[in-house]
Amino acid sequence: MSLEWRRDRVPTTAIRSEIKNRLKRLQKMLREQDLDGAIFVQKVDVYYLSATDQAAHLWVPVQGPPLLMVRKSIDRARSDAVIDAIVRISGFSDLPRFIEQSEGNIPKRIGLEMDVLPVNQYRIYQGLFPQAEMIDISPIIRTLRMVKSLYEISCVTGAAEMGDQMFRQVPSILREAETETGLAYRLEAFYRSQGHPGIVRTRAFNMECVYGQVLAGKSAAVPSASPGPTGGTGLGAYYSQGAGNGRILPHEPVLVDYASSVEGYISDQARIFSIGELPEKFLRAHEVMREVQEAVAESARPGSRAGDLYALALEVVRARELEKGFMGYPQPVPFVAHGIGLELDEWPIIGRGSRTILQEGMIFALEPKIVFPGEGVAGLENVFVVTSHGLKKLTQFPDSPCVC
Repeated sequence: MSLEWRRDRVPTTAIRSEIKNRLKRLQKMLREQDLDGAIFVQKVDVYYLSATDQAAHLWVPVQGPPLLMVRKSIDRARSDAVIDAIVRISGFSDLPRFIEQSEGNIPKRIGLEMDVLPVNQYRIYQGLFPQAEMIDISPIIRTLRMVKSLYEISCVTGAAEMGDQMFRQVPSILREAETETGLAYRLEAFYRSQGHPGIVRTRAFNMECVYGQVLAGKSAAVPSASPGPTGGTGLGAYYSQGAGNGRILPHEPVLVDYASSVEGYISDQARIFSIGELPEKFLRAHEVMREVQEAVAESARPGSRAGDLYALALEVVRARELEKGFMGYPQPVPFVAHGIGLELDEWPIIGRGSRTILQEGMIFALEPKIVFPGEGVAGLENVFVVTSHGLKKLTQFPDSPCVC
């Protein structure tokens, strides 16, 4: 089979059990907020709770079975989803009727994903349910998705294995590539051959990501609107980040920061490569970034506070006098790790002042990096899952810079 990392679809019974457990946990959280139910429309949330990504509204009552109301395609939804109650709708106006038929009444307190819901669509719901109070349940669904099941951990593990395999291709391709884009398209072609869908989903407004970033030398230090510590020139002002047409030169750091994907679940990994030895400045900085990783990994365990781990990372770089440029320049980002799952920017965030307490089953990408203006980047990124005994590293490609 050419799609080496593409797994056989999990049996429907197992998926049904997975979704059932998620819905049970969700309904408990809805009851705690005194809600009658919630309407989900964001594509990833609908998939997470039903196993289909079709254009649909998913009504999850505080008790009883959910209702999937599908605009397009009803046939695909019935084929993929593990929700028993699936109906076709022609538009928004059908929602009150079907929800009332399902519940026996019109709900009075309705949850909506207000972190991603367009204002115009919110106003439509207000008009359809004029007597109902609309409540933001985005913290609920994000908290629910923050703790992964064994099935989800296995998918991220598979994605990490796909990423390790891609990174093994870099040295031979880098020796032949002349530009950032020349390296990027060959790595992306490999990912596609392994079953990568070619998209990396994100939740934040106006945040876009395809595979990630390939940045060489001083291009990696070019500031951009990227929400992470690095930017790059990109190919133009219409998408001003990531790989550009800059040439790859000897003895400069080449950052490959790419996300792999299995069954929609993401692994995010970054490594430094070079053609010939790197200058001592970059080697020293890279070792300090490894120290940051090890310090956080050794201290993190269930019960740890995310903000304390970020403070620990800062202590390490300050002790090595490398705080300037840590996690970006001239505007550093206030985190050192981000959650991953079906989206690249999930919770938890290991960042400044975060009160999140680590729990078993959380997965995050730890990415200590330092930017040297006009010169390049040093650092790495690995994926860890929180276990009962501490962190387990899922990405296995060697951390040291790779000389090609």
